[in-house]
Amino acid sequence: MSIYQRDPAAPGANVGRRRTPVEGGLERALIAFNESEAARTVAGLSRSLGQPRASVGASAGSASAVRITVAWELCWYQWCVDLVGERPRVAQIGSGGEADELDRSARQWNAAAGADGRLTRGGAASRSKRRAGWLRRR
Repeated sequence: MSIYQRDPAAPGANVGRRRTPVEGGLERALIAFNESEAARTVAGLSRSLGQPRASVGASAGSASAVRITVAWELCWYQWCVDLVGERPRVAQIGSGGEADELDRSARQWNAAAGADGRLTRGGAASRSKRRAGWLRRR
């Protein structure tokens, strides 16, 4: 039996227990995104639309790319960070209206956007889980 299973939410994406090269490169992808024009786009939209939800994960069908999704109530944007080479490349790959248009894997809100548009891993869901744990311990 393979250690990887097919994820029905993202055809072509493998999930399993071992770290893939993309998982090891998530931080590298976030650094590239945060230094790109994409972060400035997120900052500008956030001033008008409010705090977005964000998702960072493997791009289906690619072992060397990270897909970043940022969504507000009225719109969403996606970028691909290609990790091949010394300097990762960031390119917008999609945009749309409602987040329901996105596949399930793109709606795994696991990152947060700051006022400057820069993303960090660990979104609102992670913070609320930590806060709930803190409240239970008190």
